[in-house]
Amino acid sequence: MIDFQDFGIEDNARYSEYLKFCLQVPSNGSPLIALGYKKKLKLLRGYAANLCWHKFFIGDNEFWAAPVGDWDEINWRKVFPEYVPADTTFFAVPEYLVNIWRRELGDDISVEEQRDNWDYILHLDRLKNLEGKKFKSTRNAINAFEKNYNCTIEEITPKIFDELKAFQAGAEENLQERVDNLVEAEEDDDIFNFALNHWDELKNLFGFVVRVDGQIVAYVIDERIDEVTLISPFAKADYNFKGVNQFAYRYDAKINLERGFFTENIMDDVGEENLRSFKEHLYPLVMLKKFIVTYEPSDAEVLLVTETREECGLKISFERLEKSLTISLSGKFNTDAANQSRENILTALDGAEKVLFDLNGLEYISADGFRILVVAFKQVKAQGGSMTIKNVGGQVREVLDMTGFAQIFNLED
Repeated sequence: MIDFQDFGIEDNARYSEYLKFCLQVPSNGSPLIALGYKKKLKLLRGYAANLCWHKFFIGDNEFWAAPVGDWDEINWRKVFPEYVPADTTFFAVPEYLVNIWRRELGDDISVEEQRDNWDYILHLDRLKNLEGKKFKSTRNAINAFEKNYNCTIEEITPKIFDELKAFQAGAEENLQERVDNLVEAEEDDDIFNFALNHWDELKNLFGFVVRVDGQIVAYVIDERIDEVTLISPFAKADYNFKGVNQFAYRYDAKINLERGFFTENIMDDVGEENLRSFKEHLYPLVMLKKFIVTYEPSDAEVLLVTETREECGLKISFERLEKSLTISLSGKFNTDAANQSRENILTALDGAEKVLFDLNGLEYISADGFRILVVAFKQVKAQGGSMTIKNVGGQVREVLDMTGFAQIFNLED
């Protein structure tokens, strides 16, 4: 079982260590993007099997993100049955990981192309030099901008945050005539403000603004993932200044080459035609392709022991068969054990439609342990499922009888 939990900026260092192992780092793997979307998507994070996992919600539908870690060193045939429920859908899985899964998992996964979420990976040296016929229009746009406007460059620092936020708001209004998918634009605006509000805490952000006659006409913000990986989550320009967008991207390429980077991920185009056309005319080195992957194990008859642990003298094992879950308890379910195991037990119930608590070997249950059974009963019922308790005896049976829950719970001998 994966213990999914809320997370904050303080977890960035740990998450980044897992991210460094990935051969492909998609834009949605950005620490900033994860934090920025956390509230909207109810994003949760967990660590298990030498991987960092995320799950999130769109409406009532649960999705998982591609796990982060050393993909080539993972035994996926073992990890998936132990940690991934059947019918789990993964969103925006990078092509390299998809190819590994295809080899390891075969017909247990189905794969669907997700073109609107493919990232554009730029060759910085190529963009800086702009050589060849294909860059003629880009060169012309930059030359016209430099000829028509006397521009200056300024590093982004907290002293210009208010001015930059005002420009961002104006740029979003300007986009209404150019971008069809305004929902995505508004979400970018929210994450942009989050980035500025936590600039010093995030540590790996840097960027610049372009000014004409003192006013901001464009900006670019980059995020350093590690010594070789660079993502550009934000770039906006005032389209009244023709050529400013091309000028900003070329300058960004120049300074990032000086920082030691060779390539840059400039994010996806969210399916917006004008944005796609512009990014395609930057002639990316490669597209970081991403896919929707659904886990549909063919061998559904195998009962999977997902985890066995011991908490303060209480032994707990979890067994799952598709939507059915068996939780076996033995030893003493005292207050300490209840406090330590509560979250793991209740988290395991997520999505289960048929739950069985096997209390064979459970010698004692405290008030706190009893409350966990009651909360579990309520949770399963709220999910539209059923819960059964079997092998109840001794002090545990006495507690259930005296509280009246022997008549509420479904008990089996």
